[in-house]
Amino acid sequence: MITFNRSQLIEAEFPDEETIRFSGVQEDHIYNMEIGMEVRIADGEILAIQGLMKRYTNPVCPAAVPVLQTAVGISLREEGWDRRVMREIGRNGCEHFAEIIIECGRCFDQARLSKELLEALQQDPALDQEQFVESWAENHPEIRSA
Repeated sequence: MITFNRSQLIEAEFPDEETIRFSGVQEDHIYNMEIGMEVRIADGEILAIQGLMKRYTNPVCPAAVPVLQTAVGISLREEGWDRRVMREIGRNGCEHFAEIIIECGRCFDQARLSKELLEALQQDPALDQEQFVESWAENHPEIRSA
């Protein structure tokens, strides 16, 4: 019998050529929290962030929402960005919010690749997708250092 289940869902969209907009949700039978985050594609910098607590354990939890603004300016390309998010958002605000931000950040390069693969397939439906992915990875050295 399952007594606990936690789900995380991350979505990414591209409102323009310079930005990825992430939506992240973490939910279990105790918590339900959401993050909306805009990230600059060129350098991975978090440009804007919002949070929503739909279900939480105590009345102090919503005080973590304003703490999210300390994530603005963090680059998903900087060394140790995930530890910084956990330290600045998780410890000073809400660890669940930090977990969602980190998962969005882990999806950064996959979202970029997916967008470019879709565009390439629209141009050439017979495209060798495996070769495209290999070539994309070779041409994006920043993903190896992230």
